[in-house]
Amino acid sequence: MSLWQDVRFAVRTLWKDRASLTLALLALALGIGATTAIFSVIDNVLLEPFPYTDAQRLVAVQIHDSTRNEPYGREAYSQPEFADLEEQNHVFDRAIGVRQDRVLWTSAGPPESWNAAMVTGDTFQFLGVQPLAGRSATSEDARPGAAPVFVMSYKLWQKRFSGDPSIIGKSFTLDDRPRTLIGIMPKRFAFWGADLWILTTINRADTDPTADYFFFLGHLKPGLTPATAQPELRILMQHLAKVYPKNYPKKFDVRVITLADNVVGKFRQTLFTALGAVGLLLLIGCANVANLLLAKATGREKEFAVRSTLGAGSWRIARLLLVESLLLALAGAAFGCLFAVLGLKALIAALPPFTFPDEAAISLNPRVLAATICVAVMTALLFGTVPALASLSRNLSEPLKAGGRGNSGFRRGRLRNALIISEVALSLVLLTGAGLMLRGFFREVQMDLGIQSQHLVVTDLALGKKYKTTEQQARLIQELTRRLSALPGVSNASGDLDFPPFGGINTDFEIAGETRSEKCKGQMGFVDSHFFPTLGLRLFRGRFLNEDDVANKRKVVVINHAMAQKYFPNEDPLGRQVELVRLKTAPQPVDNPWFEIVGVTSDVKNNGVKQDVQPEAYAPLTITGFGEYIVYIRAIGNPAPLVKQLDGTVLTLDKSLHPQDTSTMELALDKFEYAQPRFVLQIFSVFAGIGLILVSIGVFSVVSYTVSQQNREIGIRMALGATTASVRNLIIGVGMRFILAGIGLGLIVSLILLQLAKSQIWGVATYDPLTLASVMLVLGFVGLAACYLPSRRATRVDPVISLRYE
Repeated sequence: MSLWQDVRFAVRTLWKDRASLTLALLALALGIGATTAIFSVIDNVLLEPFPYTDAQRLVAVQIHDSTRNEPYGREAYSQPEFADLEEQNHVFDRAIGVRQDRVLWTSAGPPESWNAAMVTGDTFQFLGVQPLAGRSATSEDARPGAAPVFVMSYKLWQKRFSGDPSIIGKSFTLDDRPRTLIGIMPKRFAFWGADLWILTTINRADTDPTADYFFFLGHLKPGLTPATAQPELRILMQHLAKVYPKNYPKKFDVRVITLADNVVGKFRQTLFTALGAVGLLLLIGCANVANLLLAKATGREKEFAVRSTLGAGSWRIARLLLVESLLLALAGAAFGCLFAVLGLKALIAALPPFTFPDEAAISLNPRVLAATICVAVMTALLFGTVPALASLSRNLSEPLKAGGRGNSGFRRGRLRNALIISEVALSLVLLTGAGLMLRGFFREVQMDLGIQSQHLVVTDLALGKKYKTTEQQARLIQELTRRLSALPGVSNASGDLDFPPFGGINTDFEIAGETRSEKCKGQMGFVDSHFFPTLGLRLFRGRFLNEDDVANKRKVVVINHAMAQKYFPNEDPLGRQVELVRLKTAPQPVDNPWFEIVGVTSDVKNNGVKQDVQPEAYAPLTITGFGEYIVYIRAIGNPAPLVKQLDGTVLTLDKSLHPQDTSTMELALDKFEYAQPRFVLQIFSVFAGIGLILVSIGVFSVVSYTVSQQNREIGIRMALGATTASVRNLIIGVGMRFILAGIGLGLIVSLILLQLAKSQIWGVATYDPLTLASVMLVLGFVGLAACYLPSRRATRVDPVISLRYE
C-alpha cells in the first residue's frame, strides 16, 4: 500500500469516529493556537521588533552608579559630553542623538499638543527607513539658515488628517514657529514614540547645566558586539568623567545595551515565562491526544491482526498510525491558527504598556506560520509515537486467538496510565503557577503605598526652556496649584518633584557630626506645603513644611520614617543637620546644601511597589528647580471629571505647557505598576484553566475505556452480590490512583520548574502551602468528578446482559 493510500485510509478512519476526532482537534488546536500566539509576540517583540536597518547593532551607552542596585543607568548626555563621546570613541562607525519634546500646533481651531522627537541631522539615513510619501529630512535641513521642516508619523497623519496627501508641503505653526511638512513615514516607523520629527544639532559650546540632554544611539562597527565594545567605552567614559565630573557618580560602570534590550529587556523574562506555560499546555494536549489514539488503537487490534495475517509488518502498521497522527496534527495546526488570530487580539490588548516598542507589528507572519508547522510535526511525533511504538512491541496475532473477548493489553494499560499521570502532573504545575501569581498579584495590589490613592488626580508637567530659573518654575507651579485649588470639587492641589511609588531624586546624605564608613544613600523630593495633606501623609514627629518655609527658601527638610530609623535609630532627629549632596551638582546648584530636620513623616513607597522604602528627605520646592514636576489634585468626590479640568487649567495658564499622562492615581498605578504582573497572571490562569479541562477529559476517557474493557468483570462481581456502591468505589479508586500519583509527581516538578519563573512571582514562596493545598483540592475534585460519571454508568449495566455479551 502506498503512502497516498495510507493518507486516504487515515482520513476515512479519523472521520468515522467524529467524537474522538473533535476532542483531539480541540486539544491540539488549543495547544498549538496558544503556542502560535505567544510565539508571534516573541518573534515580533524580541526577535524582530524594529524595521530599522541593522537594528541588532544599534546600542545605547548607560552609566550605572556602582553603589546603587538599579536596573537602568543614565543614557542621556550633555551636548559637549555627547560630542566628545561621538568623536573620541573607536567602537561606533556612526551615531545619532535624540531627545523627547512636546510641541503645540496652532491653527484656526483649538491648539493641539503633539509628541516630538528632536533628532540630529542623519537620523533617517542612520535608521535606513524610506518615507511613505514626500521625503525624509537630511543633515542639510539642519544647517544654519536652512528652511525649518519636519516629518510626520503615519499614525498622526491618519488619525488627525485622514491620510490626506495634500498636506505635504504645507506650513504648520509649531510652538509659534512656521515649519514645512516634507514627508510622511511608514506605519512601522515610530522612532521614540513621536508624532513628528524635527531636526536639531549638537552644540558643543552649550555648557548651560539646564540645557537639553540627548540620548546617544550608536551603530557598532563590524565584528564588534556590546560585550566587546564595553571595555573600550569604560576607558573613554572614565576620561569623560574627569572632564565633566558633575555628570558622573564617583564609582560607576558602563554598560552597552542593544536597542531591543533597552526597550523590552524587563519584559523578556515575562514572555519566556509565558512560552514555558504554553509549552506545558501543549504537552498536556499531546498526552491527551496520545491517550485517545492509544484507546482507538486498542479497539482496532483485530484490524491490525488481520493486516498482519495478510502480510503487513509491524512497521507498516506503525507508519499508518504515524500518518494519522500527522494528519491530526496538521488539522489541529490549521484550527490552531484560527484560534491564534482570535487569541492575538486579546493578547495584544492585555500586553502591558511601555513593554514593547511601538514599531513591533505583532501578526502571524511567514516565520510564525513556519514555526507553527514545525510545532505541528513535533506534536505529531510526540503523541503519535506512543501508539506506534505500542504496535511495534505487540504480538499482532493475539487478538485473533482471543476471539470475541478482546484484550486491553497490560502494557498499553501502563502507557495510558503513565500518560494520564503526566497530564495531571503538568496541570498541577500550571495551576500552582497561576495560584502563586494570583496570591502575589493581590498582595501587590493591596500593598500599602503610604498615600491615599483614591480621589487623587495626577499629571506630569515638563516646563521647558521658557522656565529656566528656580524662581520662574516655582512661581508657575504656585500659580497653577492656586488655580487648581479653586476648582469646584477640589480639596487640595500640589506641585512637586516626587512621584510615589517611584520617589524623587537619588542623593547621598552627610550627617553633621558623624563620620561613616559607608555613604548614607536615599532620595530627595522638592515639595510645596500642600504635598503632605494632598497625598495623605501622617506626621510622626515635629512639623510639616509650611508656607513660610517655601516662600523664604528655608533650608529645612521633613524626613521619612525609614530615614529616621536607618540613620537616627536611637535618637531624636529633630534639629539635626543633613547635607543633600546631589544639590551641589544640580542643574541649578545649591551652595552649602545643609538642611535642618524639622519633622518626621510616614513612609511612602519610593522605590517601586515591590521594594523596601528608601530614606527620603523632603525640601521646599523653591530651593532648586529641575524643570519637571508632578501635579496632584485631591478630589472631594469622583476624581474622573477633574482629569480634563487639570489639563485645561494648565493650557489656560500657558498654552506652551504640555501635561502628560493625566489620569487618576489609581489608573496611573494600574498602568505603570500592575499591568505586567496582571498579564502574566492572565496567561497562566487561561492556560491552567484549559489544562484542567483537558485533564478532566483525559481522566474521563481513560476511566471510561477501562470500564468498557472490564464489563465482564463488573458483571461477575454484581452477579456474585457486589453492591452498586462497592463497584462504583472500585472504579473511582482506580481513577483516583492516577490523580494522586499525578499530584505527587506534579508537586515535585512544580517545585523545580517554578524556580525558573521566580522573577514573575512576588510576595509568596514557590512552595506556599496554602496555594499547593488549594491546587491539590481543585485537581482532586475535578478528578473525582471525571471518575464518578463513568462509574455511575458502569453500575447501571445489567449483569446478565454483560455476561451474555462477553
